[in-house]
Amino acid sequence: MSSLKGKNILIVGGGLGQLPAIFSAKDLGAKVIVVDKNPEAPGMKYADQSYLVDIIDEKAVLEVAKNNAIDFAFTMQSDHGVKSVAKVNDNIGAKAYSYETAQACSNKSIARKLFDKAKVSQPNFLMANTIEECINSCNSIGFPCIIKCPDSSGSRGITKVQSIDEIEPAFNEALKWSLSKKSIVVEEFIEGFEFGAQTFSIEGNCEVVILHNDQLSNPPYMIPTGHSMPFHTSLNFDFDKIKEEIKKAVDALKIINGPANVDVIYDTNREEVKIIEISARIGATCLPELLLFHTGVDWVKMSLLCFESKFKKTDLVKKNKSVVAKILYSNKSGLLSSISSNDPKLLSDLTLLEFNCKIGDKVSSLKKGTDRIGSALLASEKDIITTEKDLDKIINSITFGTI
Repeated sequence: MSSLKGKNILIVGGGLGQLPAIFSAKDLGAKVIVVDKNPEAPGMKYADQSYLVDIIDEKAVLEVAKNNAIDFAFTMQSDHGVKSVAKVNDNIGAKAYSYETAQACSNKSIARKLFDKAKVSQPNFLMANTIEECINSCNSIGFPCIIKCPDSSGSRGITKVQSIDEIEPAFNEALKWSLSKKSIVVEEFIEGFEFGAQTFSIEGNCEVVILHNDQLSNPPYMIPTGHSMPFHTSLNFDFDKIKEEIKKAVDALKIINGPANVDVIYDTNREEVKIIEISARIGATCLPELLLFHTGVDWVKMSLLCFESKFKKTDLVKKNKSVVAKILYSNKSGLLSSISSNDPKLLSDLTLLEFNCKIGDKVSSLKKGTDRIGSALLASEKDIITTEKDLDKIINSITFGTI
């Protein structure tokens, strides 16, 4: 693998989701500069240099980049820093997605319009700026429908609504997480099941598409709680057609180099796939680790190297191992009082087990992706269905106490 020795890399964000990027960049020999508004963000202490800068403050992030002779900027697992990354890379001429692409990936309404233009299959949608417009949009789309924030990440501000009575709290929840505080998106609720894809583009073309199974929490919040690879379904899927539709959507957003995270739903009534949204980054909820164990290739390092190196799509997939990961969370909000297992020996079977909270920390029932307490990952030589069942057994043995 190539090196980034002598390069100055700006990691936009110092949260848990950026740690793989920070560690990978340092492992490749780069000097790592991190920006985050939180001085206690875990990535700050691992940086060669760190700055207290809000990652959505594009001007301030660009100023840090200029003052540190940055070779390129990078972020992963969150959309919040995507536009600042693009602002820096556009300014210094780095070979990455443009600011225009970042805007589209960070705002669902812009992406929807680009998908329309490229004739990408997607859910019906309407925008709403007021509660009155939201009610009218929901009535027009039909119940049940989805109300979501157009410009956030981490599954924040997404609610399934069944009736008019549920619209106002869902509207307020979406606006609460909106960066612009201007509008929300109303989408049709599609009967079917969601899955995802991790893609990698090289020199302007989406070259690799890896489908994965997704697991979501129960309504109304519908938070991703786990993923597994390889993808499996009892339906008669045309996998080539699905991958071509995903490639068309990625190319429509002009993601020219590096990874993208794609959310997809299969409409069982119409028997067709629809693209929900795309982010110009590696996905979250353990997807960097899943990709590593599933493909045998470190996609985080390859994503960093794509700015400096040329490689073939065959470099991104070396094997096809069964792997599944799920987040750990509490069913009750409160202070975390205990973490226990009724069969501790099962935990030794895990490939990775991580806790993001410690005893005494405040925890929340699952309403957004950041409410996770930890995560568990199992890689196996068994088939994927057996591996999924094995992980469920292990997770079901774990209990979180709250007071």
